[in-house]
Amino acid sequence: MLSRRKTLYLLFVLLLLLSLTLFTGCRAPTADEPIDEDDTDVSEPDEPDEPDEPDEPDEPVRIVIAQGETTISWDPPQDWNTEGEWTIQNAYDYLFSRTSDGTGWEPELAKDWERIDDRTVRFYLEEGVKFHDGTEMTAEDVKFTYRRILDGSRDLFMVFNQYQWIDHMVIHDDYTIDIVSKEPNGLFLWQLAQTNNGAGIVSKAYTERVGPEGLHEEAMGTGPFIPREYVRDEHILFDTNQNYWREPVNYDELEFRIIPEVSTRIAELMTGGVDITYDIRPEDEDRVNAQDHLRSEWVATGRGIMLTIRTGVESNENWPEPDRPDEPEHNRVFATEDPRVREAIELAINKTQLGEITGGIGQPFRSRGPFGPLPESSDYIYGPDADLYDPARAQEILEEAGYEPGEPTLVMHSPTRWPQGDIAHIIADQLEAVGFTVDLILLDYSTWLTDITTPRRFQEFTLSDTGGNYNPFFATSEFTLGRMRQAPPTFEHDPPFMDQLEAIDELLNQAWTEVSDDEARYAAFHEATAMIADLRYSRIGLIQRSTLWGMSDRIDYTPRRTDPDIYGYEIRYVP
Repeated sequence: MLSRRKTLYLLFVLLLLLSLTLFTGCRAPTADEPIDEDDTDVSEPDEPDEPDEPDEPDEPVRIVIAQGETTISWDPPQDWNTEGEWTIQNAYDYLFSRTSDGTGWEPELAKDWERIDDRTVRFYLEEGVKFHDGTEMTAEDVKFTYRRILDGSRDLFMVFNQYQWIDHMVIHDDYTIDIVSKEPNGLFLWQLAQTNNGAGIVSKAYTERVGPEGLHEEAMGTGPFIPREYVRDEHILFDTNQNYWREPVNYDELEFRIIPEVSTRIAELMTGGVDITYDIRPEDEDRVNAQDHLRSEWVATGRGIMLTIRTGVESNENWPEPDRPDEPEHNRVFATEDPRVREAIELAINKTQLGEITGGIGQPFRSRGPFGPLPESSDYIYGPDADLYDPARAQEILEEAGYEPGEPTLVMHSPTRWPQGDIAHIIADQLEAVGFTVDLILLDYSTWLTDITTPRRFQEFTLSDTGGNYNPFFATSEFTLGRMRQAPPTFEHDPPFMDQLEAIDELLNQAWTEVSDDEARYAAFHEATAMIADLRYSRIGLIQRSTLWGMSDRIDYTPRRTDPDIYGYEIRYVP
């Protein structure tokens, strides 16, 4: 009989052999072993895996721009308001555009161009460019875009006058078009581009289908962004055009948020509600730069702060004497009709001091003429020599003109918005220091624009913030009388100045029509703009406008030097 210990030992060995046999029988065959299809796996099936949770979709990347004004129309030539143009240009492309510094040209829908003769420039278009509705853009659309302006009216299109220099257009094929001017034209590209002056190329088929009212309500361009939502005076939201003919931007949405108050725009920038804004007040510069996620940058632009000024009785129809409103000879006589008063005004103003309000980088200038570094400009009208500050001489001139201290009284209109409101106060103080009395009337921008500037109901002068000074055509067109005149007159031309204006007109026509001799064209511009500056007719230039931008570190963006227009295609998202 086995002992109890041996019996337990044998049972343990048997159990071990049994477990090894079971383990070997259940293992999977190796790659070299045949699979026995009769084998049956009786083990419990594995529990099915829980399905993976679907990935959350990525939030679209939206770049937000805060600006002060909205657009009023999606039809490019209908809305020439500066900030409205900033908005709609993101839905359209142009034949070409100015470089950021305002001195050259860069292709857009026209990949190249050449001058055929004194009146003709031929444009070669990009092929395969699609409108937002998927139809192809061709030379027919380019011709249609300009033809509808030429055949329109000033009431229909704000830019109507600026295009009347075009005589006709000739289409050679779908991608080649000639634009022919009425006169030999040395400023052809300047006139066609101006400030992208309503020149966004529209779809001929779409516009003919929906009419001008339809295009007014909904854009149809080839641009890098497609409008999705527009709430007037609140915001404009664009989707990125993923089928854009150039490389699309690296973000999904672009929003323009309408915030009239600069302080509110800055607050939104500080808290991350917006990525970019402009016209930050200098006192807020350090506060912005103190934030790790923000930066600021001063940029001198093509805009100019200037006095738009009354010069003669023919411009006084809005200001008759109350008791004799129908007798033109009794219209109000403005002090600024006397050229000696206008000279005293310019000598009384310290332009360099005005420039310190806007960063100290904008140059003084004397009249609305081309800004440097354009060769059409000169040191006489732009730069340090254009600050004629001489208060002692200003006082002498007023005495010579027969005025006692405190005379004459000047009525000055200005908007309150920065920097015009701040500059207006300083100008008033400087004028009163030499013996003028200044009645300063400050208005909100909308009221100033609709009640004073547009109907030209200011009195001695108003303080304007005007663009186009990086464009020799646009900066001088209001001073001409002759056949090439394109802009509507600022004022009726006054008999006391006709001799000078006729000489200026002759010089500017020479500058505009000269095609082959650059030096002759520049010389004519320099002489004409010097005469305009000394005449102080219509304008007294003060200081080149500078803008302080604020930007978040989410974007890579260099503000433009022409007008401070915001073109979303030049913005890059920084993850």
